[in-house]
Amino acid sequence: MKRSLWTKLVLFILALVIGVVLLYPTLRLLVATDLDEEERMALEKKALHLGLDLVGGMHLVLEADTSGRGFTTQEMASATDNAISIIRDRVDELGVAEPNIQRVGRNRMQVQLPGVADRERALEVIGKTGLLEFRLLASPEATMKIFSDIDAHLSGDSLGGARPFSGYLVPAGSDAAVEKSNYRAFKGLVEETRSVVPRDAEILFGPEEEAEGRTIRKVYVVKKKAEITGADIKDAKAMLYEGNDPNLDRTWMVSMDLQRSGQARFANVTGNNVGERLAIVFDDLVKSAPVIKERIPPGSAATITSYDRVGNEMSDLSILIRHGALPVPLRIVQERTVSPTLGRDSIRAGVIAILIGLAAVVLFIIIYYTGSGLVAVAALIFNLFWLLAVLAGFRATLTLPGLAGIALTIGMAVDANVLIYERIREELRVGKFPRSAVETGYDKAWRIIIDANITTIIAAVVLAVFNSGPVRGFAITLIVGLIINMITAVYFSRGLFDLYLFRRPDRKLYI
Repeated sequence: MKRSLWTKLVLFILALVIGVVLLYPTLRLLVATDLDEEERMALEKKALHLGLDLVGGMHLVLEADTSGRGFTTQEMASATDNAISIIRDRVDELGVAEPNIQRVGRNRMQVQLPGVADRERALEVIGKTGLLEFRLLASPEATMKIFSDIDAHLSGDSLGGARPFSGYLVPAGSDAAVEKSNYRAFKGLVEETRSVVPRDAEILFGPEEEAEGRTIRKVYVVKKKAEITGADIKDAKAMLYEGNDPNLDRTWMVSMDLQRSGQARFANVTGNNVGERLAIVFDDLVKSAPVIKERIPPGSAATITSYDRVGNEMSDLSILIRHGALPVPLRIVQERTVSPTLGRDSIRAGVIAILIGLAAVVLFIIIYYTGSGLVAVAALIFNLFWLLAVLAGFRATLTLPGLAGIALTIGMAVDANVLIYERIREELRVGKFPRSAVETGYDKAWRIIIDANITTIIAAVVLAVFNSGPVRGFAITLIVGLIINMITAVYFSRGLFDLYLFRRPDRKLYI
């Protein structure tokens, strides 16, 4: 008994500490007024996110126009999936903390952008055609000179002693890169010093990637002139390497077929720049920068080799090349804008409803079960605390239906405590000692609580799997809440009873 009680106490303290850690970013955002932009963004990524209906924003349903294109069902699905992937990349430009982008039906997609107020910019970013270009990289010598010139411009030191620009750079293989934490500051310097870069070149970035335990973005100096564009590509597909280089055995590559209009240009580019690198640029993001190994004569397939032994990287690259721009036109079939004021009203109404329900429940439990009601109230408070902590830990998005799920969780938690307390009362009526009554009451009620909660969880799982948006948010909140209910109603509240009866098993129960 003593060991069991200490075990429960240690587990409770551990769960409390973990909960505080998970909720800290959310609480810090709520109370802090002196956060700079970078600190706020870092906290927002770890905090409990609020959905579109609580903070306002945009809700769009887009339809891929596949009419008259002769797409098979599989090709239609592939084109829609690729459009979703491209739009997800573009939405990152808007700085949305928790966008919801998913397919709805065969050729439609739902885009929810919480907190976005600039409608015109959002529509421009989402709906733009996109541009895929193949551009030559500047030579390493030219790149270093440009970086040195920028350093000299920023520091006013013509000798290039200070390094206010290149000091941000870290090595990443044969390239230079900037760490994620320094990206915003470094990009600001790039914008500030555009006039220093030669007119035929510009500085672009690669996507975020992991390297030696750090998140980085590679930095490239590329020629402004596009050698060929996505319009010159007929097809691209990922396949296993078929050449004779033993270092590339069992790796994946991309094979590209060019339109007749681009074959001659590509042959000239590859023939005149063997050993140089050709950047694959989409929407000003350098997706890859392979080395030109030989001239590709007209009519021959061009190949991009890699050290990718899984195939995912080359598969994604082939999709990008094949459908670099949006693969099909998109049209808006539904648009809804939720104002921040309406979102704040929803939060206020939802919180008031939860507080009123909680107050009514607490009053009822304390009046009806007297002292033992305080145990149920403590369990209920910690139930809500851990529910929010778990949602924050999984970086879930809390919506208005999610608040309804929390309110329902409160009711289910009370139901579990009523079952337990009525069982304990029955045992006390037949003359059992308080400790024995508590043990028997919990054991008998546990099976009923399990049956009631499991059936509700199964129904909620079905809702979560076969629905999306608000319904799914409600279901997930309910599932998490019910699981925590079962833990707090049985283990936490029982631990309080065990603590109360630890030294005096016959101590009177106020129930």
